[in-house]
Amino acid sequence: MKIIACFVLVVSYVAANAQTTALVITHVTVIDMTGAAPKSDMTVVISGNRIVSVDKSKRVPKSAQVIDGTGKFLIPGLWDMHVHFKEIERTFPLLLANGVTGIRNLGGDLDQLVKWRSEVASGRLLGPRIITCGPIVDGPNPSAHGSVITVADANEGRAAVDLLKSKGSDCVKVYDQLPRDAYFAIIAEAKKVGLPVVGHVPLALTADEAANAGQRSIEHLGNVFESATTLRQQLIADDAKAGPVKDPSEFPRRIAAKGERMLATYDEKRAEQIFASYVRNHTWQVPTLETKWSLSFFDDLVGKGDSRLKYIPKSELEYWTPEKNFFARYRTPEYIVYRKRLFQRELDLVRDMHQAGVMFMTGTDLSGAYVFAGFSVHHEMELLVQAGLSPYESLQAATRNPALFLGESKDWGTVESGKLANLVLLSANPLLDIRNSQKIDGVVLLGRYLSRGDLRSLLAKAEAAANN
Repeated sequence: MKIIACFVLVVSYVAANAQTTALVITHVTVIDMTGAAPKSDMTVVISGNRIVSVDKSKRVPKSAQVIDGTGKFLIPGLWDMHVHFKEIERTFPLLLANGVTGIRNLGGDLDQLVKWRSEVASGRLLGPRIITCGPIVDGPNPSAHGSVITVADANEGRAAVDLLKSKGSDCVKVYDQLPRDAYFAIIAEAKKVGLPVVGHVPLALTADEAANAGQRSIEHLGNVFESATTLRQQLIADDAKAGPVKDPSEFPRRIAAKGERMLATYDEKRAEQIFASYVRNHTWQVPTLETKWSLSFFDDLVGKGDSRLKYIPKSELEYWTPEKNFFARYRTPEYIVYRKRLFQRELDLVRDMHQAGVMFMTGTDLSGAYVFAGFSVHHEMELLVQAGLSPYESLQAATRNPALFLGESKDWGTVESGKLANLVLLSANPLLDIRNSQKIDGVVLLGRYLSRGDLRSLLAKAEAAANN
């Protein structure tokens, strides 16, 4: 509790002494993310929380705080569009230290999340902007964990949407076990009250049905493989016939056996129809490749260690071990082989969707083993490049695209005059190597400059909180 109190106290002091003079970054190369080429030797003037000008003028307002950007590169602040978190004393400092100035929470305690959202917006807490869903909406036999609203029919689906709207939710997250009638009622009611529907594609629907209905974003690549297999109906029938799992290791065996059949019967023509529905309906994808990667290569990650583990409490690390981790405990050899094969096919799927014109946003599914607040956004961009996006397109997925998705591109997402001043100053060019996005020299949060020393202090706070 002392750590939290100290964090709030420091933030309150900083908020009370917010940027009152202009902030100027000189001689910097601006990668504005509008589609224009990088602009070298620019002067960026910030007043309050907005960018005033981006040009080659060398005029610096009197008493301005001046940052020499020689040899450096300025990009918009980054977003993680799929997170889950239950605390802020570690999560917020780690996000900001990695240049993440905005997050979308996709399931949790709505009252607490709304409180944090308000405190960040008012300046009482130093943290990224929060967009949040509330409890996950799932069927009467939910597969979702944590905060969940269960609905069995259309009436209950509409009531769930109205409840979330009344409590201040920014979105409605749907999940695997929703019945069809409840899902379509949720979509209709959410449109009526102005809430986007995001999340999983329920097992009762195909991927293009969800897109055609109006689901705004699909997480984890949805169920494209299940929807595009020529054995779809047969696999559904087989699932219905399968008896209950008695031995826990039987569960991953069944997943691997079904998955291999699914991948072997993937119909590319059917997949193209699904991709076309995504493009036609402006259905965004948040593939969360970071979590898929960590689940696929879990043994390798455990074996090599990681310096970032110092930011994770021992009580949580215990559940990052193969013996205790929910997703790793009962793995079988055939399941491990399948997971690695599936991950490569998921990279190929991202490539194919991207080539078809589907739009992507970065999201890490923060909360799982070997997914680190802030740090994993950078690796998610690496994985998008590995899947076939260019470094520029990968950066767009973390900057401009979230603004487009939220309908707020007039206010942020690019480095332009009049936009909110959420920026990241890099010491190397991310367009040459996306890994250079990790070489952070400073962060601008709503006009307030966080130097390299400030970022080190944030990391120290996160480490102290983890070991408190």
